[in-house]
Amino acid sequence: MKGNSKTLLPLLALTFMIGATAAEKKICIGHGGAGTYAPFNTMSSFKLSLEMKVDYIETDLQLSKDGVLVCIHDPVLERRTNVEEVFPDRFTIIEREGKSVKTWYVNDFTLSDLRKLDMGSSFSEKFKGERIATFQELIEFARGNIGLYPETKDADFYATRGIDIDEALHDVLVKNDLHTKKGQEKTPLIIQSFSESSLRRLRDLGGDAYTLIRLVWFGQWDDTMSDAGLKKVAEYANGVGPFLSMVMPPNTDRVYAAHQLGLQVHVWKLYEAYPPKGFKDATGFEEYLLNTVGIDGIFTESPDTFPR
Repeated sequence: MKGNSKTLLPLLALTFMIGATAAEKKICIGHGGAGTYAPFNTMSSFKLSLEMKVDYIETDLQLSKDGVLVCIHDPVLERRTNVEEVFPDRFTIIEREGKSVKTWYVNDFTLSDLRKLDMGSSFSEKFKGERIATFQELIEFARGNIGLYPETKDADFYATRGIDIDEALHDVLVKNDLHTKKGQEKTPLIIQSFSESSLRRLRDLGGDAYTLIRLVWFGQWDDTMSDAGLKKVAEYANGVGPFLSMVMPPNTDRVYAAHQLGLQVHVWKLYEAYPPKGFKDATGFEEYLLNTVGIDGIFTESPDTFPR
């Protein structure tokens, strides 16, 4: 192991307890594909992550005006596309931090409209002209080659518009025969969400065929990572996806507690001040997370650092 041995010693006893319950296979989840090297949530990024041998491609999903699931993180377009240039007049005025601002919702544009936008130039001129990908395109690329790890975003926002985005995901999975365990044999599937109600909805729609991960943001600790919270998560999901710091010392016991309930633990947000002091490189730190802390999977935008 490449980590600082002094850093690891206090956790060695915990390692043996974790070992009995952790998932056998540690998984590398390409966050937005390989987001360090190509525009997040684009086909270029997805293809690169496959070359880097990820186990799952993670993508965020939003819904177009004509009901097509597309691969983009935000419910709005201005952060990652040139929508302000292409459609300067098709904005919505909203209140943000006490000010009226313009925003361009994904759901206000058809797929044909969205295809006119550039998803690559804001990342690098090398990717100029990169178009928004549909989830169907990603499924066709991944089928038989790699696992899929989608997240339906902003369910509450879509609900205000009378749209069930979780059902929209389920419908696409049914169409592609990915709604059963048999259908997932060659294309494994995990679905994630920060929303308990979304995951419960997906459990109702797909039953036990769906592996569900409850993502955890700050402020959600009591509902998810406390002893009572983990027991509640185990009622409707197969695992938790906490922010990395939530399972670092002094909270490494949360991994053991989750495993005792049969829950997997997949961590995210690894790219700020990374790796931490005491570790030679990212691979050494990830070895520590997987083998000592007992993490089952890592969301990473740099899949090439994942220890194999």
